[in-house]
Order: sequence, then C-alpha cells, then structure tokens
Amino acid sequence: MKPKYVFSLVVVGCIFISAGLAMAFDVAISNQAGWWSQGAADGEMEALKAAIEGSVGSVEIFASDNQAALATWVKNNTADGENDILLLCGQFPNPIYAPGNAQADDSLAEIFLDSGNTILNTGDYMFYVVDGGGTNAAGGLQTMMDIAAITMWDDNTAVEVTSDGANYTPTLVDFQTDRPFHLDELEGGWEPELIMAQNAAGTRADPVVVVNRDTGGMLGIFYQTAGQDDDPRAAVISEFIISYFRTTAVTPASKLSTSWGAIKSE
Repeated sequence: MKPKYVFSLVVVGCIFISAGLAMAFDVAISNQAGWWSQGAADGEMEALKAAIEGSVGSVEIFASDNQAALATWVKNNTADGENDILLLCGQFPNPIYAPGNAQADDSLAEIFLDSGNTILNTGDYMFYVVDGGGTNAAGGLQTMMDIAAITMWDDNTAVEVTSDGANYTPTLVDFQTDRPFHLDELEGGWEPELIMAQNAAGTRADPVVVVNRDTGGMLGIFYQTAGQDDDPRAAVISEFIISYFRTTAVTPASKLSTSWGAIKSE
C-alpha cells in the first residue's frame, strides 16, 4: 500500500508457533449482516466464536449498535505486534470507514490492514455496503487495496474445492459464489495466500485469502453469496483460523506503527 501516513518501525522478535498452543492474536467480529439474514449471522457468529475460543488470544462479537466499541478495538489492535483478525458479515462499519469513500485514505480500517493485520468478509461484496446501502460501491475495495480496477462481480460462479481447501477447510464443498475475488485483477504487492475454492480458469476464487507482500496485510472472503443462510460459514471460517491462520500466517518480521495524531478527525 502507499505510504500515506506517519509510521514508526516496531521491531518484533521471532515468533515460534506450535499447532497445539493458542497463538497470541485476537479476533473481532462485526455481525451486521448484508446479503444474508441477521438471524443467521447472529447464530453463525456465535458458533464461530465458540469454535475458536481457546485457539486465539481473544474473540469478541460487536453488534450494529456497538460499532463505536469496534472502532476502539481496531485502534487498540492496529500496531500491537500481532496479525489480528477483523471479520465482517457483509457490511463495512462506518466508524472505521466513512461511507461513500469519504475517507478513501487513512481510515481506521485501512491503517489496520496496512499495519499487517487481516480483514475477512462473508455475505455481500467486500467493503461495498455501509449501513444497509451500497454507499461505497466498488470503490470500497479499490481504495482499501489501492487497485483502481479490482471488482467482485459474476453471479453464480461455480468454484471447486482445491487441495488446500480440502486440507485446511474439510467442511468446504463445491458451490456457486456470487461475488468472488478476481485473482486476475490483483496487482502491486497483492497475491494469493491461500486459495480454498476457485473456478476452472483459476481467475475467480471464494473462499480465498490474498496478501500484500509489502505490508503483510491480508484480505479474505468466505461465501460471498446472496441470501444463502445455510452456507456453513462458522465451520469453514473456524477451520481456516485454527488449521491455517494460527499455524501458517505468522506475524510479519516487522510492523508499521501508526502515529494516530496524523489521522484526520472525522
């Protein structure tokens, strides 16, 4: 990503990871649903929390009426020497990213990502929706990734489980996604980290995690599908976190710490 704000370099020591121990990273879940029902989101996110507790440092769920607390979590976990996870359920909370791309640079969410953390999404098109409307549109993903032309269209795209998908997320089966990641539109420092299911051409993927090799930040999507409440989101996402993320997605060797005084007041 572009060096758009003031940083100080924080040196992080070598981290040794044992698959049998909880890794020191935290997880926040914004369960505000987009493109699937709120009831299903509530149930799936509670199941996800129960599945990963004990395998992560902490896990918290933030409802739509508690987004100010979510913004505090994002600030506190931005430059703490860990690759923390923020999981969204199809809507992008406005306290961490101004609607309509009004703060296209230096939002709390972008600084969190650029500091070597991870944002996952399930439900509607990643970063497209704020507060129930398409107020960011395609620009949300484009500004967060600094890729001007990247999109997530293509209804009913058939994807098949890869060998990595079968290994790390055994619950995952072949399905049709409506908003896949366009792997052929990645550029700059972005490249695939883990492809769990993809189309025959290898140009579309869901679930998938991509990484910015320049910053260590990662973005991942799981079941970006329309109205499919029965998709096994909790099972597949928890399998990814426990079997891959905590054992393989190690904390970057160096982290970028943000000078919060450089952030424009909203």
